[in-house]
Amino acid sequence: MGYWSETRAWLLRDPAKLIRYLVLFACSIVVIVQLYECFAKLYNPPISTHSYYNVNDTIEMPAITICREPPYREEVLTNLSGGYCPHPKYATCWMNYPFGEVSLDEFFENATHDISDTFVLYGLNGDKNNLEIDSSLHFYMGRCHTLRPKAPTKRVSKSVGYSLMVEHARSTTSTSDVDTGGTGWHVFIHDKRENFTGKFLHWVHVALSNVISFPKEINMKGSGRVEYVFVNINEEIEIKLQSQYFSNVETRDEPCSSDKGYSDLKCGDHCIWQDLADESKCSGPWMHEIVNEPCNDTLSMRNLISDYKEVYENEDDFDCDCILPCQSRIYTTFIQSRKAFNQPEPRSLIYIYYTTKLISMIEERPSYDTTQFIADVGGSLGFLLGLSVLGLIGILEHMTLFFCGGFIKRMQQKEQSKLGETSEDGQSQTSDETIDVATVYKKKTTN
Repeated sequence: MGYWSETRAWLLRDPAKLIRYLVLFACSIVVIVQLYECFAKLYNPPISTHSYYNVNDTIEMPAITICREPPYREEVLTNLSGGYCPHPKYATCWMNYPFGEVSLDEFFENATHDISDTFVLYGLNGDKNNLEIDSSLHFYMGRCHTLRPKAPTKRVSKSVGYSLMVEHARSTTSTSDVDTGGTGWHVFIHDKRENFTGKFLHWVHVALSNVISFPKEINMKGSGRVEYVFVNINEEIEIKLQSQYFSNVETRDEPCSSDKGYSDLKCGDHCIWQDLADESKCSGPWMHEIVNEPCNDTLSMRNLISDYKEVYENEDDFDCDCILPCQSRIYTTFIQSRKAFNQPEPRSLIYIYYTTKLISMIEERPSYDTTQFIADVGGSLGFLLGLSVLGLIGILEHMTLFFCGGFIKRMQQKEQSKLGETSEDGQSQTSDETIDVATVYKKKTTN
C-alpha cells in the first residue's frame, strides 16, 4: 500500500477529522492576520480628528507685525551707496558702494524706519504696558515691528483690543516689490509664539474692496498661519478676530515639536539663509545668526541678492528638515469698517479685537490604545478557542454527512472489501508456507 492509499483510508475512516483540521487551520490564519493588525495599530495608532467649539474664560491675543510701505528711505540709500538706489535689490545700489568705509549694518540700519518713525500711539486694553515690542530687519520688507501681548485678556470688545495709531513719511518713495496700490502699512496677524520671518505663505492682501494674492519673502511649505491686511494712509480700520486652535499628535511618520520656543518658520529661514550664504560665500545683515562673513565686494553682494531673489520668486518648496509645531493657532480677520481718518498728518488708526470668546478647537487624538489592543487580542483568541469554533465544526460535520454520507459509506465499504481480500491472501500464503516447513522438518527427522 502506498502513502496516498493509507492517507485516503485514514480520512475515510474518520472524515470529521479532516473538517476539524481544515477549520482550525483557517481560523489560525484569520487569528494571525488579526493579531498582526493589532500589533501594527499599537505600533502606529490611527489618528482621528475631533472638532468642537469651546468658550474660554480668557482669550489669547495674537501678535501684530507692522511693516512700512515703502520700506526704505530712498535718499539715505542713495547717499550711502554712491548711486541711485530706491531699494537694495537694484544693482545700481552696489556698483559704487564704498565697501570697507560704510558697513552693511549701517547701510540697512540708517535706511529703514525705527519704532518712533512708525508708532504715534499703541496699546492693548488702553495701556502700552500690556505689550512688548521688538523689531526685525528683512531684505524686501525693511524694518518691521512686532507687538506681543504680555497676558491674555478676560473680556472681548473694541476697548480691550489693540489700538494703534501709525504715522507715515510721504517723502520715501521706494517700494518693497509688492504692488499694494499706494503707500501705507502691511499688517500681519499671527501666533505670538511665531517670530515674523518675512516669509509667511498665502498672505491675504486686503486693500479697499480688492482681494488679491500677496507675494511672499521666501516660499516655505507649512505656513499659511497668518492673516494679512494692508492699511492705507489716512484710514481708520476695525478688524474683528476669530481664532482656531490646532493640536496635532506626534507620530513616527509625522513628528512635531512641543517646545515652546520652537518656530518652524525660523528654522526654515535659517536653513535657506545658510544655504544661500554657503553658495555666495558671504551673508547679508538681514540673515540673522548666520556665521558667514558679510559680503565685502560688489560681485559677492550682487550674487547673494540674485540667489535670494531666485528663491523668493521660486514657487517650489525649499527642502528643509523643519518639523511643524504640535500646537498652533490660526487667526481669521473680518473687516468691520474702513473709513477716512481725517488728520493733518499722514496717519492711520487701527483697531484689532475679538467680539466673542468662542474658539474653534481642532484636535488630533490616537484612536487606538493598550486597552483596545488587549480587547482585540482577547477577541481574536476567543474566536479561535471559544465555543463558536466548536459549534462551527459540528455544523460542518453534520452538513458533510447529510450531503455526502452515502458516497462516504460506499467508499468505506469498498475500502473494507479491499482490505478483507488482502487479509485472506495473506492468511492462505502463511498457511501454505507453514505446511511446507512442517513437511520438510518431518522428512528430515525420518532420515
